[in-house]
Amino acid sequence: MDTGGVAADPLLALRLRNGVRIDDALKKALEFVERDGSYATYDLAAVAQDNELTESDIRVANAMIARMSTRVITEIHARAPAINAALADIPAAASLAVPDDAVPWGALENLMQVMDGIPDVRLARQTKVLHKKRPALIPILDSVVQTYLLRVDRIRRTGTSVGYAMELIGSYKRELDLHLPVLQSLRSELGRRGISLTECRLLDLFLWAYSGTYTPPFQKAEPGASNESTAVAGMPSETHAGPRFDVSIFRDDEDGYLDWLAAHPAGFVLNAARSPGPSYLILHRAACRTISGRPTRGGPWTGPYIKICSADELHIAAWAGREVGGAPKRCGVCLPRQAGSVPR
Repeated sequence: MDTGGVAADPLLALRLRNGVRIDDALKKALEFVERDGSYATYDLAAVAQDNELTESDIRVANAMIARMSTRVITEIHARAPAINAALADIPAAASLAVPDDAVPWGALENLMQVMDGIPDVRLARQTKVLHKKRPALIPILDSVVQTYLLRVDRIRRTGTSVGYAMELIGSYKRELDLHLPVLQSLRSELGRRGISLTECRLLDLFLWAYSGTYTPPFQKAEPGASNESTAVAGMPSETHAGPRFDVSIFRDDEDGYLDWLAAHPAGFVLNAARSPGPSYLILHRAACRTISGRPTRGGPWTGPYIKICSADELHIAAWAGREVGGAPKRCGVCLPRQAGSVPR
């Protein structure tokens, strides 16, 4: 993947419907791919654009901070026969980047209807799962993108949830149509660099990261800044400083773990079994008395249980989704909730 030598092209600029102008859209797209990392953990994840939704397909959405527990994943998969039948009515190559009368609106509405009503699976989770099956057609309607569309088209949350979903997708298509020549050029240019993103997905990254609706974590750190996980010299047992998440993992390393806590008093700690599984993932604040100080039972902090640590709660959630296929539960003592975090 070549991301070097990007020259500004005045033709590759977007003026969004909220008035925000995005200059040098190619550079911005490359910045997103390199620094946010969801391209590596979500877009590149192997999901066939066929008519069979597997549990593995569903779990991929956790790489986009869907935070679905095993129970939620199982509930979605239980609906798979109906979802598969609805997918069969939508060609794998179906796209929003076509004339309006060529979009399979009826089949798409039927698919959203089939997904509706699954406990704890609202529109953001639905579309994170379904986008991977039809990446050119189904946008990722997370809270940030929904907020943008609600504002620019003054959409009101009335009627059925399926009707609301279809109204948002219609609004998304209006935005996509406005920028289609630029998005098509970007898709082609990125493809020459080995990066595959549909016009539908490209618009998502611009609305999420650059529309002014939300400031994502990757824009809050200066490019080239040192990783939080290496801030304390020589300490992490394991460091995962890859795309989308930056965590330090402590296994049989009491000194390293305690040094990390001392250096990151506002950080977050995920307590997990020595061989992590989705059934036990507890998120704590670094200062929580249940995972800091002297162990009350005299045993080590990083023995039977390991600690996955990060300055950013979202990095831990991304790690759990990709590596374990689960979503952290919050400690009932310290109730960790990062101020200003917005789930994808």
